[in-house]
Amino acid sequence: MDPKISDDSVYNKDGETSIISNLLSEILSSPMNITLLAIICFLVYKIVRDRTEVPSAILPKTNELQLPKLRRDFTIKELRQFDGNQPDGRVLMAVNGNVYDVSKGKRFYGPGGPYATFAGRDASRNLATFSVVSNDKDDYDDLSDLSAVEMDSVREWEMQFKEKYELVGKLLRKGEHPTIYDEDDDDENINNDENSGTQNWVNEENDGLRNRQSERFKLKLSKDNKINNFTGDTSIKSTQEEKTSTNC
Repeated sequence: MDPKISDDSVYNKDGETSIISNLLSEILSSPMNITLLAIICFLVYKIVRDRTEVPSAILPKTNELQLPKLRRDFTIKELRQFDGNQPDGRVLMAVNGNVYDVSKGKRFYGPGGPYATFAGRDASRNLATFSVVSNDKDDYDDLSDLSAVEMDSVREWEMQFKEKYELVGKLLRKGEHPTIYDEDDDDENINNDENSGTQNWVNEENDGLRNRQSERFKLKLSKDNKINNFTGDTSIKSTQEEKTSTNC
């Protein structure tokens, strides 16, 4: 064996080892480099995993039960029975007086989820105040003490729930009778109630507008009468003064 070739190969190996050692020492010497290396490794892992895993949408949903559609109104106590811990696992929650079936969002609102305290409860105040403390009050919360900004937040959340989840019914006040829903009745009764409330509000606004317009008209009429009276008095005084000057 040629000793010169052996020396060159040893030299090359030592050189490669030295380069790798210098590179590692350079990377490990800076916290910024370590952070960047960790991010790169994580991104590579995500790319490889996404390419090798079967998408969840393709997998058969064998463990997810298809619950029958539920249509009814609830009292506060009745609603608490649907927190996801019962045998069928259905999760209901109320927002701004309406009850929604959020079972398909069980990973958020079901047992062990980040918002599990909302399940089986009226979550309106929680959503308005960004609180995850369980609302265990037995009385209906009319939200009358919330500010305008907080009520706007509740309505925005309600719009999102209407788009994503099934509307089940209404949250009943004390002494309020539940609505009897037909099997083929979708959201007609509840929407009628909401439309009725909106129409009442519009009617009240229109009545107020008419009253304000009437008051303005009366005020304008009163001002016109005062101007006319003042003009009449002035003309009478002028006539009397002319008569007096003529007599003189």
